Amino acid sequence: MMKYSFLVYHADYKAFLKELKQMGVLHVQVKKQEATPEMQDLLRAYNDLLKTIRSLSDRVKNNEVSGEGPRFADGAAVWQRVREIEAELEQRQQQMGSLEKEAQLLLPWGDFSPERLEDLKESGLYFRFLVCRDKYFDPAWEQEYYLQKVSAEGGFTYFVLLQREAGAALPEWEGVDETLLPARSLSDLRNEQKALEAEVLQFNEELDLLATHQVRQLEAYAADLKSELDEANVLHQTQSEVEDHVRLIEGWVPQPKMAGLNAELDRRSILYVASRPTDDDKVPVQLKNNRFARVFESIGDLYELPNHKELDLVPFFAPFYMLFFGFSLGDAGYGLIILLAAIFAKYKVPKMRSIMTLAQWLGLATVVFGALTGTFFGINLIEADIAWLEKWKAYMIDTDKLFNLALILGVIQILFGMVLKVVNVSMTKGFAYAYATIGWLLLIVGSGLAYGLRELGAVSESVGSYLQNGVLIASGALILLFNHPRRSIVMNFLSGLWDVYGMVTGLVGDLLSYIRLFALGVSSAILGFVFNELAMSLRPDNVIFGPLVMIIILLVGHGMTLFMAGLGAFVHPIRLTFVEFYKNAGFTGGGKRYTPFAEKSLE
Repeated sequence: MMKYSFLVYHADYKAFLKELKQMGVLHVQVKKQEATPEMQDLLRAYNDLLKTIRSLSDRVKNNEVSGEGPRFADGAAVWQRVREIEAELEQRQQQMGSLEKEAQLLLPWGDFSPERLEDLKESGLYFRFLVCRDKYFDPAWEQEYYLQKVSAEGGFTYFVLLQREAGAALPEWEGVDETLLPARSLSDLRNEQKALEAEVLQFNEELDLLATHQVRQLEAYAADLKSELDEANVLHQTQSEVEDHVRLIEGWVPQPKMAGLNAELDRRSILYVASRPTDDDKVPVQLKNNRFARVFESIGDLYELPNHKELDLVPFFAPFYMLFFGFSLGDAGYGLIILLAAIFAKYKVPKMRSIMTLAQWLGLATVVFGALTGTFFGINLIEADIAWLEKWKAYMIDTDKLFNLALILGVIQILFGMVLKVVNVSMTKGFAYAYATIGWLLLIVGSGLAYGLRELGAVSESVGSYLQNGVLIASGALILLFNHPRRSIVMNFLSGLWDVYGMVTGLVGDLLSYIRLFALGVSSAILGFVFNELAMSLRPDNVIFGPLVMIIILLVGHGMTLFMAGLGAFVHPIRLTFVEFYKNAGFTGGGKRYTPFAEKSLE
């Protein structure tokens, strides 16, 4: 990336920004973090509009809507109408909720006319609506008073007391309460509910038509809002110079795009300065990965992007993550389900193509590791008496070898991360700052080689001792004496001792973390085996129901196992990547993605 600074005469600035936007190469440098109130309003409107578009798209995703949609001048008018309909629907829902509460109060009393009660009041008959728990109601009351039991439900008794005086006191009955009823009949409430339901149905049908015919207009309007927001941000980041006669804007441009930009700037006689970034600059990053590594960028995005000076670790952790997922899930049957489901979804849901491609790789790795460990839907193929598998069993590994394999993969990834750290430190600070990491690599690899050569008999004991001592001296010097080029030997020695303590405890802890791969792989196999045994032991001894029960148990059991084991296989390799691997690779992060000021469609 190269840093560009533009000085433009204020009268030409708007035209310059328009052409700059059409070129779409400049990532505008953010100098003012706090947005203006107008920008905040635009951002809220844009986000609300995106939610509306997603909601409308989901309405008609699997539905066929017939009818011609209404016509609108632009997307703004469509969105206004959608918001009006949503407000109307919310109001109708509130009204229906209130009506339903009133109807529930009237249900125990049945459907009667409040107007008839008013007529009876004028004749000197007053009805009191009373309720009590069943245990408090005394049937003798019906003989002593003008009282009629209406209903009994839910442990309560509902009855009416007739009195000839307005406001007369109620008898002293324990646990009896008077109920105030709505001034409308139950049938009136139900009719009003039906009318509201018809209006709600009409509004929903209009929303369906808008979702079918007007989403494109909304998407175009969203793109306009995003463009307006980008322009407002650029103006916000612009500085006024030379008594407000000149505008200064700065940003970042990828080096491959410099030639075209420079030619256009020279043609328009725009004053600009192109310079390399300093150590303090926060330079955006543009990831450039091959097709395989690109599908794993979504995993890397869960943590942080690399800064502009260091390596992008995505292509380096991608093979490990795929292997670790397969190791953790470890069942060829589950891997086959993931692989087939991803292939199907990849073509049914084109928007998720990248995620489904990732799922394909993960499913394939699971199939490979399941075949390697001899596990297929919880069945131990190593112990299975299957004739055509006998020649392949020699290539399968048992749990003891699986444990060792987890540790071996951990050692390989940690050492690989340390090699990347040497490259990273050399790129960002200089090769001399990587001496300590080189010393640790020399110590670990050199000691391992010296020990291996002695054990294999390739060298004598004395030669092996000389090799080991040479490794210790060379690595010790790099770790303890030359770990920092700008400090004294004494300070290097003291800091080196602290580094030794941290590295020894850290490496041991990092290595033991990889045992989780073994534990997850074995646990998923055990769970699958347990559900297989349950299905066989709990099936009834019946020709029809026996297989049916067995199939239900297998489907539910393996479905639960696939979900839980798949979740663990997704999360724990992420932990190994972002903690053990990133730490040993010296990853710093803090980068921001390159997003040029350009003509954009809906994001």
